[in-house]
Amino acid sequence: MGNITGRTFIVDCPRCKAKVAAHEDGRSEKRGMNEDSGEPFGVRLHVGRCPICNLLLAGESYQIAFAEVDSDEDVWSNADRIFPNPPKTFTSDRIPRVVKDSLTEADRTLQANANVAACVMLGRALEAVCRDVLAPQSARPSAPSSVPVKRRDKIMLGAGIKQMKDKGIIDQRLFDWSQQLQAFRNLAAHPEDVPIPHQDAEDLQSFVHAIVEYIYDLTDRYNEFKARIEKKAKKK
Repeated sequence: MGNITGRTFIVDCPRCKAKVAAHEDGRSEKRGMNEDSGEPFGVRLHVGRCPICNLLLAGESYQIAFAEVDSDEDVWSNADRIFPNPPKTFTSDRIPRVVKDSLTEADRTLQANANVAACVMLGRALEAVCRDVLAPQSARPSAPSSVPVKRRDKIMLGAGIKQMKDKGIIDQRLFDWSQQLQAFRNLAAHPEDVPIPHQDAEDLQSFVHAIVEYIYDLTDRYNEFKARIEKKAKKK
């Protein structure tokens, strides 16, 4: 089957583990002005097939430059894959940027079959979670800028996951998974000729996604649920 529209869109293929110029068989597009900011926006839904393995793909791209507004022509981003197996997304606004960035880098390296690099980034993400949960910014000592403050020792991954277990933030199963990730991260961070299978790296990615969702997203939803229940109880 040929390319019906003659157009392509750049998206990553999970089967080929590469970014491809997918044959575009269909497209839906929406443009307008944001009611809150008054700024223009554009979003496209692409449907097509990988030119290498013929896998069905769907992706979403966003307009990043607008003709006669901030550019000579319209410019669109590469498509983010939303089918099949879309990248994991989170809802909490409490997740630190370093955690999100590390998870994004891990996903990209896994797509490129760079399993060692992926384990390094997954370990970085979990270590950042430990520091955020165990030593939040609001709890750190403050002082006038003219007064030197002794820098606190940073929480490292091994000590961090043990403290989270001791404090009841994670359970035994998550603790065991965390230790496995630490072991893989340590292997990946040193020049040892020890291969890390792709399936193992993907499993560790699923674990880190689960712990981030558990600590941030599910906690937010639980707190919202409790607030609703308490509000209803007060009305009665």
